[in-house]
Amino acid sequence: MEQKKRRLLTSQDPAAAGADSASDDSSRHAASGTSAGSRSTQATASAKPLSKISIGWRIVIPAIAFVILTCGQILNTNDFFPLGSLTQYATAKDLNGTVNSTCIEAQFPGEDEPRRLGFNTATVGIERGDVESQLDRVIAHPELLQSMADSYIRLHPDEPKPETMILCRTTTQLKNGLAVGEPEKTTLAEWEVR
Repeated sequence: MEQKKRRLLTSQDPAAAGADSASDDSSRHAASGTSAGSRSTQATASAKPLSKISIGWRIVIPAIAFVILTCGQILNTNDFFPLGSLTQYATAKDLNGTVNSTCIEAQFPGEDEPRRLGFNTATVGIERGDVESQLDRVIAHPELLQSMADSYIRLHPDEPKPETMILCRTTTQLKNGLAVGEPEKTTLAEWEVR
């Protein structure tokens, strides 16, 4: 333990640490005093304390991470992932309950049914989790769906422009932790694309 603590507080190389350990063992047995003593002296000579810069970044980086984590907890946001509140992992799931999943669809000209789009940055410019973390705001202000339509148009220049963006939710019933039946879809918000 003492040896490990010494290695953490100094830049002592492992070979020197091994020699130091051997000398400790030798001195403990008190059999070969002269050679063990010389190795111990060499190991002590090669160990040097950490510089102020090395000590400084070891203190500053965890302190910054702690501040970000604390702000994420107070603000209850996942914007600082992976140092946010991580609320998605904070509750247990009822094995006979329901699972809700937010989805995004678009109605394209000439198509009878809305088409499900990938809810990710490559398709609509934002991840599903980022929308779910502010779902009430998006439902209250469906004009925010315009930015997703703009992103889709920008990311898919060869595709037709969507006429309507639809924010939806699928609800899957669980029984003993397994999905049963077809998911039920609910429309949360719609926006006519401009």
